[in-house]
Amino acid sequence: MKRSSIVLISAIFVLLTTSVYAQTWGPSKPVEKGFDKLAELNKYYDLLSRSPNEDISRNIFKELWQTWMIAPNEDAAERLNQAMRARGGYEFDKAIALLDGLIKDYPNFEQAFTERSYVNFLKKDYANSLTDCEKVLEFDERHLGCLSGMARILIRHQNRYKAGKSILDRAVKIHPFIFERVLYKEIPPAFL
Repeated sequence: MKRSSIVLISAIFVLLTTSVYAQTWGPSKPVEKGFDKLAELNKYYDLLSRSPNEDISRNIFKELWQTWMIAPNEDAAERLNQAMRARGGYEFDKAIALLDGLIKDYPNFEQAFTERSYVNFLKKDYANSLTDCEKVLEFDERHLGCLSGMARILIRHQNRYKAGKSILDRAVKIHPFIFERVLYKEIPPAFL
């Protein structure tokens, strides 16, 4: 096989596997005039808690995530999208730098903290990931992205089962079909 064919096949493999492993939510869009983000979030949280099955809850969760992604304006949306593209390309330091600037300029844009938490999680910087999630929960105590992420870190990466179970219980109460409920199997019986 010619070198050019090997390079082409390798490039295709990288593109295909990157899209599988670096999935991003989004894109972020600016808030529309008159949009009540809190009312929309409340609607999706209520629907999730009453969802009859996993398929329906998965679709509701996608809508909930899109609502979290709504930015305060065009500038914040574009900057969050740039950070997500950097993260999707495994440019974690660049993503962190972009998110640091976004948070400095828009300290109440909770999704910027969520995204930075996720990038830190991917970098295995669990302390900073948890810190950002705690900040997000100050904005929205039901933020399932952070609750599930915190449960994963506490249970799977830090063996802090009691704290992890408490967080996981909160997430499952809001979203009974959340994927991270599988973490219950990783909690020793003494902590259940």
